[in-house]
Amino acid sequence: MATDAVAAVATPSDPAAPGGDIVMIAIDWMVKLQSGAATEQEHEACRRWRAEEARHELAWQRLQSLSERVSTLPGALAHGSIGDANNRHRHNRRFAVKSLCVAIGAGLLAAGGNEIVPWRTLLADYATKTGERRRVVLADGTAVELNTATAIDAAYDGQSRLLRLHRGEVLITTAKENGRAYRPFVVHTRLGQARALGTRFQVRDSEAGMQIAVFEGAVEFKPAGTSVIGAIRIDAGRQGLFDRRGLIGSLSPANEEAVAWTDGFIVADRMPLGELVAELDRSMPGELRCDPAVAGLTISGVFPLDQPAHILAAIARTLPVQIDTFTPYWITLRPRTGA
Repeated sequence: MATDAVAAVATPSDPAAPGGDIVMIAIDWMVKLQSGAATEQEHEACRRWRAEEARHELAWQRLQSLSERVSTLPGALAHGSIGDANNRHRHNRRFAVKSLCVAIGAGLLAAGGNEIVPWRTLLADYATKTGERRRVVLADGTAVELNTATAIDAAYDGQSRLLRLHRGEVLITTAKENGRAYRPFVVHTRLGQARALGTRFQVRDSEAGMQIAVFEGAVEFKPAGTSVIGAIRIDAGRQGLFDRRGLIGSLSPANEEAVAWTDGFIVADRMPLGELVAELDRSMPGELRCDPAVAGLTISGVFPLDQPAHILAAIARTLPVQIDTFTPYWITLRPRTGA
């Protein structure tokens, strides 16, 4: 969901700055409240969200400051209605963000080597929205499964096959090239390059680092931040988490169930509730949160990603938690009252 507006409001150099997800929620609130159709309950919910964390209020204030510098923004936000007209709401939101981008200017697009460059995700060859999954077959027959909120570019020439992962998660099954000179297949990420050695593998970009899981063949990952460490080999059945300096910790067994999202499911085997909620949050608009008091509870099951309401209902039936829904974009799992 990264955008140029997020790059400006969530300043990478400020350790206390709100993250991109928080900024996008603030944008959603601004679009909703300035649409002319917001209820008093929604205004109150926004005030509660702003008061919940200092980062929420900071994102709101920065966005307000930016909007004041864009004369077209209030009209863009107020145009049309929301509610059931979801497509119109999304259009208004994109228009508002675009207006911010114009005002901010190209100078604020620059990001450090560890940051996602927003305009690249907007212009990517293949992309998925939040909650969307997609399968693409590249020119050589390589199959790429894109998970929610993922953006990639594919660049083939006579010497190489290059895939750029700008954000998100992919499961790649590389094709064997017959009748021509071998071209290496390389996935370029913000933290380094993964070279496939005839394989099926997962690459996931997360806050913790770049996760590489190999299910067939092998992959060599070369960190971007050092010239001393060479490529680290990951064989079939193994996975690792990497930062710019190399492997974090050690390699561990690859979890095939972690890519059940390609079939539209999350498979949980005594999974901590906080982890399950984090996975669901990736596929839902807004913010889904889990109170630390219940995050350690474990749950098992096979959950359909396209039915988040059913998943939350199942959680509430299975565990001593309650679902607090302030708006469809702000849901929190808390200890059940009296539990």
